Amino acid sequence: MNRKDYEKTNDYKESFRILRGFVEDVLDGDIENLRDFDFTNLTTYVGDIIDPDMYLITQAIYIILWGDLYDLSFEKMGSWNWNNEYAFRGDTLNSFGSLFGKEDKKKDRCFAFRAKYFAADKNPRLWKKINEFHKLYHCVGNFLIIPNRGTLRNGINGARACYYDNANCEGMRDYFDWFIIAVAKYQEKVKRGDIHLTKFEMQLQMNPEYNPAFLKIEDWEERFFLNPYFKDGKPILLFKTPLKDRLKVTDPNGTDPEIAYYEADEYLELLEDFLDKSKEVIEYRTNKIIEVLKEKL
Repeated sequence: MNRKDYEKTNDYKESFRILRGFVEDVLDGDIENLRDFDFTNLTTYVGDIIDPDMYLITQAIYIILWGDLYDLSFEKMGSWNWNNEYAFRGDTLNSFGSLFGKEDKKKDRCFAFRAKYFAADKNPRLWKKINEFHKLYHCVGNFLIIPNRGTLRNGINGARACYYDNANCEGMRDYFDWFIIAVAKYQEKVKRGDIHLTKFEMQLQMNPEYNPAFLKIEDWEERFFLNPYFKDGKPILLFKTPLKDRLKVTDPNGTDPEIAYYEADEYLELLEDFLDKSKEVIEYRTNKIIEVLKEKL
């Protein structure tokens, strides 16, 4: 939708009202305080979905930033369900749980339990960086709205996270650089009329917004503030770990010959690289987002 026309919609006006209230009530009247704001423990402006990348204030920010692109409304955003009731969902670019392990008392899992498998907590410097990233990864610069229709649990969001085995869908363990490259490969197939799609590409196909006719992958770089993931207009692997090695399992006692497991040194090196580059991405995108919101305000 034309940007000027979109800004006249009720959803945009309501989003702007929510943002103003959030800045006044939570950020002490200064949008600059969003720069290092951790959404994790927010108790107001939360809404019905208990997930920072889908809080009420986060949805409002998506609408202000990208609402005209997707003709977004609050009714179009929500948790995924089998009826594909909600076309869009917030997503966290650089995840904590997949690599480090989220605390889960019901499953008897402690904070960063995967990292502890390899004694990351015994390395003060690395453990400090892990704790810092835990406070950083729910900052606004790590959030993005994505088209999310799909036939698998949690839609595109779940498919890219690879919550299931490859028989259902070949996922990418929450690596956002890998996801962008997968979208680029899908768009190339669409452009040349190649109908031999992977299972993940079939999920993308359910969302016309991933089609190059809607938005070419090279335009994602500026539109979504994804410059660190691109070079010369093309998506790149930001993290140095080869793709096949990213699918290894974090289990120091693993013995299944069919499964590839991480070695301690290999895994800890992976963490260092992920932490450093994710921080750069989040800080870059946070600066860009605040720049736009400040201008709007």
